[in-house]
Amino acid sequence: MRRYPFIVLSILGLFVSLAVKAESSAAAAPRDLATEAHPARTRYVCVPSLMWRNPELCPAYGPGATAYRISSIRLPDPLPALPVTEIEHDEEDELVPHTYALIRNPPLNVYRHPMEAKMGLPPVRTMLSGDWWVSIDGKVEYEGQLWYQINKDEFISADAVALAAPSRFQGVYLNEQPQLPFGWTNRWVRPSMMPQGTYNTAVEPLNKYQLITIFAEERRGDELWYLVGENQWIEQSTVGRVDVDPPPEGVPVGAKWIEVDVFEQTIAAYEGERMVYASLISSGRTGTATPPGLYRLWAKIREGKMSNPSVPDGSPAYYYIEDVPWTMYFHQAYALHAAFWHDNFGFTQSHGCVNLTPRDSKWLFFWANPPISEDAASLYVNDGMPNTWVWVHFTPPF
Repeated sequence: MRRYPFIVLSILGLFVSLAVKAESSAAAAPRDLATEAHPARTRYVCVPSLMWRNPELCPAYGPGATAYRISSIRLPDPLPALPVTEIEHDEEDELVPHTYALIRNPPLNVYRHPMEAKMGLPPVRTMLSGDWWVSIDGKVEYEGQLWYQINKDEFISADAVALAAPSRFQGVYLNEQPQLPFGWTNRWVRPSMMPQGTYNTAVEPLNKYQLITIFAEERRGDELWYLVGENQWIEQSTVGRVDVDPPPEGVPVGAKWIEVDVFEQTIAAYEGERMVYASLISSGRTGTATPPGLYRLWAKIREGKMSNPSVPDGSPAYYYIEDVPWTMYFHQAYALHAAFWHDNFGFTQSHGCVNLTPRDSKWLFFWANPPISEDAASLYVNDGMPNTWVWVHFTPPF
């Protein structure tokens, strides 16, 4: 479903110097070797000199082909800027509606009051095992020890928890339709001079979550490399890529819809054919993968508890998360929602839902149809309401 044609590149670093010397003698306009139909009977591999004299006789991937394609790339100067607005925030803004904490080493007893714990009275309940995330409503010091209140008449020792540090990353709002693929680096990466080539030490490394534009792509063996700047190539697995796609069949003309690309680990929001927002996600891991398909929202929950009821507390696989904010259910118990418990966006992470950063989740929650009133805790979608479609797909670029 990729909309943009690209020069498909495959680097053989051994012949780059030959290509550069030969560039001035090439009179004909370069061919798009990736789309040429080469005879199946071709049994030879072209040397660079033959590649430059008679490219139509040569396989798309052979010695000289890479140098020929790379020398044909002419990046505009200056490089075009993406039509995006990076949403600014005050660093002191609250990311999430609560302070959240992970229970370090369950089992953990929960008491009605710290005094009852000191007196040796029985707890009101016990968190047995698995991943427990609680929201903190208050704190109190009792006999020199700090305690957190997590619900009405429920206290736990502050020493037993680790406070969450939600991700501050947020995607971008698009002022107009992007004409080139773009995305974010999902880790620190140093660009290479060419695919599988030496590092380009003349440029700064790219940090995690750095916004990039993809100007060309090149295969090298079983790898795919992206050109993100002059002599700056990075490997596909380091990028969460976003392409503009047409609305899938079944989405009404002009309707709002959300594209979830579980291969790229990206999300894009559309109004009809126009992309208006994009970011990184974390979808379901292997074994709990987010199911592909076209869905519609069936509920919006401002804050809600999440657990896996098929697994009992006491099992290491059990999890329980209090007050998950900005949740939108689109298929059975699968939802788009904020994930305050990790900062690993761009990689699979969840039990099947689509994890979003808090800022992305909040933006999408209030953008998506149907609208929810400010005082409503939840909204269940009826057939007569405007709706938002969710298209989940797995589309590798190979």
